[in-house]
Formats: sequence, structure tokens, C-alpha cells
Amino acid sequence: MKILINAVSARAGGGVSYLVNLLQMLPQLCPRDNFLAAIPDIELPVTVSSQPNLTLKVVPEASGNVFQRYLWENTGLIRICKEWQADRLLCVANIIPFVSPGIPVTVILRNVAPLTPRVFKMLRQYEPKLKLAHFYFLRMLTLYAARKSDSVISLSYATASLLKKWAPEVNSPVLYHGISSLFRPDSPRPARVGNEPYFLYVSNLYVYKGLEYLVEALAFDRSLPRVFVAGKVFDPGYMKMIHELVQARGVSERIEFLESVKYSELPGWYANAVAMVYPSWCENCPNILLEAMACGCPVVAMNIEPMPEICADAGFFAAPFNATSFADAMRRVLEGDRLELRRRSIVRAAGFTWEKAMQRHAEVLMS
Repeated sequence: MKILINAVSARAGGGVSYLVNLLQMLPQLCPRDNFLAAIPDIELPVTVSSQPNLTLKVVPEASGNVFQRYLWENTGLIRICKEWQADRLLCVANIIPFVSPGIPVTVILRNVAPLTPRVFKMLRQYEPKLKLAHFYFLRMLTLYAARKSDSVISLSYATASLLKKWAPEVNSPVLYHGISSLFRPDSPRPARVGNEPYFLYVSNLYVYKGLEYLVEALAFDRSLPRVFVAGKVFDPGYMKMIHELVQARGVSERIEFLESVKYSELPGWYANAVAMVYPSWCENCPNILLEAMACGCPVVAMNIEPMPEICADAGFFAAPFNATSFADAMRRVLEGDRLELRRRSIVRAAGFTWEKAMQRHAEVLMS
């Protein structure tokens, strides 16, 4: 079978981690099949090893905004599909071409933000109108893909349930992410943090990441250790509000924004943190939570799915949208049995492997 992978949307965060593991493992699991992957013009965090049944095609013209990308997906992608004589098209992030490729199509529902009404409310409040229009366009394309694809993969049961509310006719198999072997509990402590305990937040920064609740939690309990925030800003209007809130609550000395941390250095940050603090309220299957737990780092999160689904007893859960409850959860993990919390985190993470994830990919694609 010849499988064409449309991965031009995998540009940041968990989408890139997924892409790397997909390219490294799926061709190995399916040695009799051939894969052609259309990827964005970005630098991947690790080098993808050469494989005889995998061809990579970098697509600069599809590496811009969603409108440019969708134009290419309905012209260039269709042309590649026909010229290469593909048997199946795998689209890795929400969107399929409007122009039919004439072959079975599988789409992965990766971004649930377009299906989350609260996200639109936050965008109206903090971001330009063009960003809001972008998300309405994404919602339309996501629902079109869900209804027209031959199969739709969800990355958590929470996502499959959300999709059912929008498209009751769609039955979506669930396929969790995995964890790279890079993430280990014995990773060295970053020199930058010194010897004091610290909390860690890792994720790109969007309106739905809930950082305002983390800031308010630090203001409520001023004895909590400082927080390091590692992530690239994607919603600047929202982050302007966050920085203003940090100043207004007088916690600027207790929260440090790192922008980003090298992928290879993340294990050390996770392994030596008191906990990963993650107040996001709109997620699918966050790689960062899996990576944190694999490093023995427990998670503090809102009691909103899929966080309990993913973390189970390795998580400390706060009432949704409640900073006081979030501060209490941070206090509980700080005062907990460190060795037991590390054990629970590592045990929970062991159930998520890329081998298992890619085997499920193969089953869905070959069905």
C-alpha cells in the first residue's frame, strides 16, 4: 500500500513530537508499505532516520497560515496524490482537502480548540478579529473533515466524546500519544534553577492555557515555590494581559518566563520539578503531561478532561477555573511523599508508548 501523509500543519508543540515519531516508527512497522510525507519547512527537534520505504517532501508554500495551507492542500496535495498513485491519504491535523483525492482518507482530530466555545469567547476578548475568523474557518474545516473522512482518529476519549456532540454520526477510534525514550527520571537538574524547589509549566501559550489561574494561585499562596514557564507565545494579546496580571498581583519575582527550552533539555526540567503545573482547559492528549510523568514529575491540573483521563492518580486536580483550588492542589503536591509521587507518575506513564500508538495507526490505516 502507498500511504500519503499530509503533515504540513505540524509546526509546533505536540504536533511536531507526533510527526517525528510517526516518521520514525510507522515505516518500520509496515515494511511492505511505502510512505510519502509532505512536511512543513521547519527544523525538526531530532533527525529522522533514513528508511527505504519513506520519502520526505518539504512544502514551503504550505508552511504559512491556514488559508495558504488549505489552498495547497486542494491543489499541490491532490496533484502529488495522483502522480504518486497513493492508496490512502492520512491527514494528521483536523483538515482534509475539499477536492476529493479519489482514495480513502483518514484524519486525526488533533486540535479541539475550534470545537470549544469558550476559546472563541477568549479570542474575542484578547486577540484581533482576524484570529477569530481563523478559528471559525478551522471549525468549519474540522467538521467537514470529520463528516467526510473514511475514518477519524481521536487522541483521547474526551476528544471522541466532544466530537460526538458536534457530529453524532461519527464513530472515532481513540489512539493515545506515546513518550520518547529521552524522557527519564534520572535526568540532571538544570543549573538555572539552583537548589530551591520549583514548579514547571511547559507548553506553547494560547488563550486557553489558563495561565491567569496560575498567576492568581501564586498570589493567593505566596509561600509556594516559584514557577518557570517555558513556551512560545502564539496569542500575544492574551499574554499581554498575563504579564499585566503578574505585575498587578506582585508575583513577578515568583514566575519566570523562559520562552522556550531545548527539547533535549526538557527531561532535566521535568525530573527535578516539584510538579508540572498545567491549568489548561482545552486539550486533546498533551504530550507534555506524558513526558512529565515519564520523568517522575506529578501533574497539577484542572479537573477537566482529558487531564484526569491522561494522568489518573499521578495528577492533583483543582476545581475548574478556580485559582484558590489550584493553589491548594499545588500545596498538596508540594507536601506529598516525593518518592511515592515519582513512582505513581512513572507507572502511569509506562502505559503510553509510541510503539503502541503506531501499531494502532497501522491497524486503522490498513483496515
